Amino acid sequence: MVGTANTKSPAGDMSEKNLLAICKIFWPNNTWENQKRFYYDPSNKRKYYQVDCCSISRKLVWEYEGPDHYEDVWKLRRDEERSQYFLESSYTFLRWPYYLQLTNDVAHHFFGNSYSNKKYRRAIEAVYGVSNSRQILAPGFHTTKRTPANYVSRGVSRFFSELDLLPSSVKQQVAETLRRYVRDIDDRYLVIGDTPELLKLLDVPCHANNLDIFFARPRT
Repeated sequence: MVGTANTKSPAGDMSEKNLLAICKIFWPNNTWENQKRFYYDPSNKRKYYQVDCCSISRKLVWEYEGPDHYEDVWKLRRDEERSQYFLESSYTFLRWPYYLQLTNDVAHHFFGNSYSNKKYRRAIEAVYGVSNSRQILAPGFHTTKRTPANYVSRGVSRFFSELDLLPSSVKQQVAETLRRYVRDIDDRYLVIGDTPELLKLLDVPCHANNLDIFFARPRT
């Protein structure tokens, strides 16, 4: 571990519920809803998209995406159709991957000019039960068995497309969690599989300043 402030496991994690909570904190002037239905076929009320987090006034839909969104080819296809529907309806469509956490860099990335230190402290207190960003969970894969080794080829492509769009610190921290995971269970195949692109991720170094956060598996 780097420093001493990140030795205690945070009490929380990002989730669909917490995604809604942080939107209310950073964008308090908008009304936020969860599980809202959008009927994409007016002639058939049984056809709809039910979204995790949205604001009609802000024209924004934000989906929390669990492991199935990388492992299930049918879900991946539906995700693409859903994204296209909202983009064509002039909505901003965002995804929050299950391996992502609300680091300072990530908060700046998504909330931009709406970011403030005060809002950020409120958000990490709500999500993780801590007031110091060094104490929150690092983005990545700590103990879950839903590792990138399980991803289908299109899921791997989505994974890397996301990492390329997110702050560079996220990719570094994700790589660090994977290295520690592989080291501890001594079976690389279960964590990262044998896809060349995923194997290269293990070689991405993590700068010292991006290590100063909570990792469930300690450094050696």
